[in-house]
Amino acid sequence: DVTAREAGARRLAEVEQQLAEHRRSLHAEHELAARLQHIILPIPEGPVELPGVKVAVRYLPAGQESLVGGDWYHAAALRDGSVLLAIGDVAGHGTLAATTMAQLRYSLRALAVTTTDPAELLGYLNRITCDLDQERPETAATAIVARYEPALRRLTWAQAGHPPPLLSRGGRTRPLPRPAGPMLGVVEDASYECAELRLELGDVLLLYTDGLVEHRCRSLDEGLDAVIRTVDEAVAAAPRQPLAELVSRLRQANPDDDTCILAVRPTSGQTQDLRRYLRTS
Repeated sequence: DVTAREAGARRLAEVEQQLAEHRRSLHAEHELAARLQHIILPIPEGPVELPGVKVAVRYLPAGQESLVGGDWYHAAALRDGSVLLAIGDVAGHGTLAATTMAQLRYSLRALAVTTTDPAELLGYLNRITCDLDQERPETAATAIVARYEPALRRLTWAQAGHPPPLLSRGGRTRPLPRPAGPMLGVVEDASYECAELRLELGDVLLLYTDGLVEHRCRSLDEGLDAVIRTVDEAVAAAPRQPLAELVSRLRQANPDDDTCILAVRPTSGQTQDLRRYLRTS
């Protein structure tokens, strides 16, 4: 009996040591993924001015520290005077999701030198994701890519299995109808369609990843309705600075998923008070 107890104690000690090593390994992976994410995806502290638009970004890490995700955004002026906007979400968590996010984000930036057509850009990103899937099975992602032309106030956008943008106009917010386009990395020869929208002064456009609307404690429709109410309230509360107000209100982290938010509004080069554009009815 004594021998059996000693053997059991040794096995228990071995299991505890293995668990401790496993926890250390998970912590190290989390730290690495978090550092990669911080380097690859810098988040501006306040709204940023780009040609014809002002943009604000917010990143909400998952409530569980171990779930570092592959959410990303891009917002930059192009050589022709237009603006390239994008948001995306790589499936999974950890270092693989973070490195795939980096590859897609930097690929988009490089590809924008050859074309600014959102549908073509998504087609290229899809091929890249399919190639990555050959190396790392089950690699997939969603994304929206948009080009904004300030002179025309025209937004041309395409999506790959991503939640629809929300447009706030006249004090009312609604999701935009999505053009056709499957997730990245699922169909190798997938094609993507574009949709066009003319932005008006006073509009606010919200791009986001699914962590904003999906939650274990509520349905998808309930999550979307809550975000729409928040957008309406933010625009009504701060018509002169709706972007800063909006991202400050969208601050509750999802316990199971990271969230990236990209809020956009057109500008005329002068400060606009959005109260004149809100409906009074």
